[in-house]
Formats: sequence, structure tokens, C-alpha cells
Amino acid sequence: MDYYTDANLDVDLKVLDVFAKEELPNVKRSWGEVMVVAKTHMYKKIKFYTHENIGWGNISLPEQELHTNAYWFAIPKENVAALDKGALQGALLGAAHLLGNIASLELMCEPSDLGVTAQIRSPFTGDPTVYIYEKYPGGVGFSEQLFEAHGRLLGRALSIIKQCPCPSGCPSCVGPVEEVGLEGKAHTSWFLKGVLDHGPNRQAEEVLAPTE
Repeated sequence: MDYYTDANLDVDLKVLDVFAKEELPNVKRSWGEVMVVAKTHMYKKIKFYTHENIGWGNISLPEQELHTNAYWFAIPKENVAALDKGALQGALLGAAHLLGNIASLELMCEPSDLGVTAQIRSPFTGDPTVYIYEKYPGGVGFSEQLFEAHGRLLGRALSIIKQCPCPSGCPSCVGPVEEVGLEGKAHTSWFLKGVLDHGPNRQAEEVLAPTE
């Protein structure tokens, strides 16, 4: 076998309580208590080393509920009005894929310790929102750390996009082009820059400085 399987989840995340938040003109970031309901509806075949999607299949499993903590940020919908729904979805998927990988490195934990989901119009914020949640009942402190590392995470994400040689997207940056679209990489970069441009964060500037 030259591949492994990866479950594809439908995730419904509901915010129960907000422990801390910061509102800037370009972004609202928070962390708090959430309820996650996840249902596995299909699996993907992922090729070793290249991480290409080489197939899929349908499965049916019961829903799983998780009461945990999460970190999230939302960008005002007015700031992304230039993107149509498909482009915005690609940008959110790209940002979620990239930030999920970076978050595990920031925390020095396993990627499987975290879950990531993105919503074009979050019922809680009313805006495009990216959530990173902990896959442990009650949480273990990761969300608060991610909240504090917000600027550094976004800065590193932009740095990876700039340095990756792929033209449109790949598993090493924003995800496979089949998932984010032909312009997914460009849209994700535009989206993340929009989060940072109107409210400069010193941590992000320091991370980006070597590649500017």
C-alpha cells in the first residue's frame, strides 16, 4: 500500500462562552468554550510523501460530541466583499489547512490534538471565521496559547505561502488545489494579508521581516 486514509468530517461548532477577546478594525479574535459536533461521512486516500488525494469512499458513523475550548478569529464581511462565495470558501479552507499545521508546531503537539474548521458566515460572529479547537474534553490550555500567538501564527502562515514554490496550492501550504481551487493560494494570501494590514502586529512584522 502506498497510501493512508484520512476521515473527512462535517463539523458543527457552537460557541458557549468567551473567555477573552480583542476587536480590531480588521479582525476579531477570541478564545473560549465550545461544543463541537462532528460526523464522518467519507474518507480520502492520501498518498505517502506527496500527500496527494488519490481516491475516496463513503462511510456512515454516528455523530461525536465534544465539549472543549477553541481559539478563533473573524474578519468583517465587508473586508472580503471583493471575493465571491467560491473564492472566499477557498481562502478559508486554505487558511484553515495552513494554520492548523502551524498551530501544532507553535504548541509542540501532535496535529491530531487539534481540529480546524472554517465558516463563511459563522452563526456566532456573523462573519467569515476560522476556528482551531482542542480535541480533548474540557481543553488542555492550547486555545489560550493560540490566542496569545495570533499575530505570530498569521505571520508564519504568510511566510510559508511566499516561500512555497507551488503555483496554485499544495499540501505543504494551503492544501491541494482540488480543494482550494486554482486561485486558492492567491486568495488565501489575500485573505491573511487583510487580517493583518489594517492593524499591524509587531510579532507578525518580526516574522515576516526576513522574507519581505
